[in-house]
Amino acid sequence: MTVCVDVRAERERLSRRYRLGRPLPDFVYSSDEDALWARVFGALSDMHEQLSCEHYQSAGRRVALPADRVPQLSEVSSTLGSLTGFELAPAMGALSGRLFFAPLADGILQSTPDVRPVTEQLFSPQPDVIHELVGHAVMLADPEFADMYRWFGRAAKHATSDDVSKAIGRLFWFTMEVGVVAEKGRPRACGAAILSSMTEMENMANAELREFRAEDVIACDIDDSVCQPVLFVADSVGHMMNEVRRFVRTLVSAD
Repeated sequence: MTVCVDVRAERERLSRRYRLGRPLPDFVYSSDEDALWARVFGALSDMHEQLSCEHYQSAGRRVALPADRVPQLSEVSSTLGSLTGFELAPAMGALSGRLFFAPLADGILQSTPDVRPVTEQLFSPQPDVIHELVGHAVMLADPEFADMYRWFGRAAKHATSDDVSKAIGRLFWFTMEVGVVAEKGRPRACGAAILSSMTEMENMANAELREFRAEDVIACDIDDSVCQPVLFVADSVGHMMNEVRRFVRTLVSAD
């Protein structure tokens, strides 16, 4: 897949110029990029039927991402706004720490409009528009997940030590990125990094599955350049959310 350097440069220019409250810009995608989206989205959709949690599947039906082209951030943001009040804002590249977390408190997910290289269609270590929309945006159409994203944003804003910020980041990683819940006696994905990667979804069968306890989660290392070898399985989405709320309250009040 060949993408003109000028197209990528224009996406970066539009993203850097964007200011909250203004209409989202439209981004140009090539026919090759639309074809990549269609190929990956089709394969993931088939896998989601068997391996994703019910909350995600229900949210996916409400968002109804197009199967044949890369969606515009603006159209998905409009849908999310009507469902849970969340909105998307363009940002190129990976964001870390408060740059990513703080806007979540206000219902804003910063999302890259760029498309992963064709060589990374099965697994992309960097966020791309497939990760942002198939993963995070669909999750944000679910009221419980949307509330949890806001909770992480508020918690990160109140953290005043590096240790607490790191713990919050790890909790986010093992819930909103590589989260897993048990449904009908089997593990089901509920995290954006798994839900947007064919390799990650296949890897669930090989990963070491541990009981979800927040104290154990924050002691586990993260390497986002490879498939996560250890996953923490919560009894349900509600159990995961209650456990995270409890522990984050403890972290922030003790900070």
